[in-house]
Order: sequence, then C-alpha cells, then structure tokens
Amino acid sequence: MKRVGSHSTIVSTVVAILLTAIPAGVTLVASDAGAASPASEAAYAEGQTLLSAKKLAEAADKFEAAVAADPGYASAWYSLAVARRRMSQCTGAIAAYRRYAALEPDKPEPYYGLGLCLRETGDRPGAIEALKHYIAIEKQPASQRWVENARSILLELGATATAPPPPVAAAAKPAAAKPADVKPAAAKPAAPAAPTGSPFAEAQALRERGHLDEAIAKYQQAVAADPKHMPSRAALGELLLKIHREDEAIEVFRAALDKNPSYPLALYDLAFALRVRDRPAEAVDAYQRYIKLRPNDPDAYYGLGRALQHLGRKAEAKKAYQTYVSMEKRPGERRWVESAQTQLRTLVAAP
Repeated sequence: MKRVGSHSTIVSTVVAILLTAIPAGVTLVASDAGAASPASEAAYAEGQTLLSAKKLAEAADKFEAAVAADPGYASAWYSLAVARRRMSQCTGAIAAYRRYAALEPDKPEPYYGLGLCLRETGDRPGAIEALKHYIAIEKQPASQRWVENARSILLELGATATAPPPPVAAAAKPAAAKPADVKPAAAKPAAPAAPTGSPFAEAQALRERGHLDEAIAKYQQAVAADPKHMPSRAALGELLLKIHREDEAIEVFRAALDKNPSYPLALYDLAFALRVRDRPAEAVDAYQRYIKLRPNDPDAYYGLGRALQHLGRKAEAKKAYQTYVSMEKRPGERRWVESAQTQLRTLVAAP
C-alpha cells in the first residue's frame, strides 16, 4: 500500500487533475515523444521495461509520472491506458485512451482498447460506437486480426460493423481501443453473425467471466454446429494457447486450416504455437505460408526470425529481424523492436 503523500500518490493526483481539467475534444499540444522532456522520456522508457516484465502497477506509476511532467506526451498516455486496462482498471484506462485519442485523433490504436473497457464498465452504446469507429479507420493490413476481433465483439453486443459509424469528435466521445498487430490477405468473407444465445456468443461470455472449461466446451459445440465458422475455431485455439494447452491448440488450428487453408489467423497462431512447443522447423513453414498471405504484417517476421535463429539459420534469421525492424512503426510495439535489435546484435557478434 502506498503512503499518503508518497511520490506515486502525488503523481496520480496530478494525472487525475489533468484528465478532468482538460475538456474532451480540446487537442493538447506536443503530440509525440520528440516534444517530451528528458525526465518524462526516461520515465516512459522505464515504464516500457516494467510493462514488458508484467510489473503493471510500477509501469503505470512511471507512465503517470511521464504525463504529469508532459501532458502532451501521447505515447505515454497510450501506454498508461494499456497498463491500466491490463490491471482491469477500466475507468482510468478509458480516461487515458481518450487523452491519447485527443492528441492523435487520426490514429486507430486507442479505439479498440477503449471499446473493450467501455463494454467492461457496462457502457454498451459507447463500446459499440468505439469499436465501429476503430473498424472504420483501421486500414493497416497488420491489424486485421484486431478488426476481426472487434467485429466478433460487436456481434456479442448485438450490433454489426456494416453500417458506417457515427462521427466521433476528436476523441471527445470514445471510440474503441487498442490493436496491436496482425493481418489480412485476400478479402476474407465476413463471418456469419452469431446471434445472442448462440454457442459462440455463450462461449465468449463464459470466457469473459473466467469460466474457461465451460467456454472451451461451448466453443467446441459452436464448431460442431457450424464447422465453417472460423471465428469459433480461432477463439477456441487462442483460449487453449492462453492456458498453455498448446498441443490441443495446434490440433484446433490445423483442423481450421483443413477447412480453410488460406485462413490467415489460424496460420499465424499455428506458427506461434509450434514455436512455443519448440517445433521451430514446422513454425518456420507456417510463418512462411502466412507471410505469403500477409506480407505486410511485421509480427510474422519477428516470429520467423526467432524460429530461424533457434534452428541456427543465422543469415535467414538476420534478414527476418531486419525486415521486422524496418516495417514495425507502431508506438506500442517498441519493446519488440528493441528485442529484435538485440537479437541482431547477437547474430552479428556470433562467429
């Protein structure tokens, strides 16, 4: 427990004042790290390291210090929102996402996480508006997985993503929150709507409430009811990955690819699962197949580099990491760029 009057308590108070004192819709000045002071830049860097180590409360303290010193430091607001959301502190996360969106009104990143948090707090109309806005403005091929997830959540909420979203004032009225990475290829047919009460919708609700075994059974029921419903297969596999049942996840992803060999999400997740299970040769094959479908997704090159490095294929690993570093431009992915750069230095130094 923090002492009253401690540095972190004072910083939190300053941040709270900043969040309430600036009217929503008023664009703050200095919207990037280049305008940040050395002190706030240092706090931000420490926060990113702590966030990578999953020390969420300590990371949030650092990001709060950064935005208290420089209220226009957009990346710090975004990372603060991410840390708070991961701690299930949705009220604080919503405020931080909105501040980032005010600073960077054209960026889609905050609206995915914002939508999740608004749903969590019971603001269904706000969540729908946010997620629809995210889908409308997210055009990066590398983020298609999150677009698909947003569509699935809208289905759970009883909405669709087909109608154009209402205009969103420069982050005054929330839209949706954070994506991070993945990928489309050829136009992927929209998944059939999952009506409320369907096995898929019930599985999603059970997962959200933490009833994971029941959720798995419901996802399996959804797959049995509609073997062509790829979101059910993907969600089942990803949940199995989350609880470290990788071998089962691999079978789920392979079964999905038997039904749809060009389903990019299953290929990407299969590659990841194979790498986690120390099957790098198979992972390389899956990553390469995925890259043929989604050549503009940087994430796949990072995973490919790791798998190739594990196999001792140093020249190919180096090329994959270099591709990743050159492509990855998202502020929230800085730690992975730094990791890839570290691996590159290791490869260069190796005999």
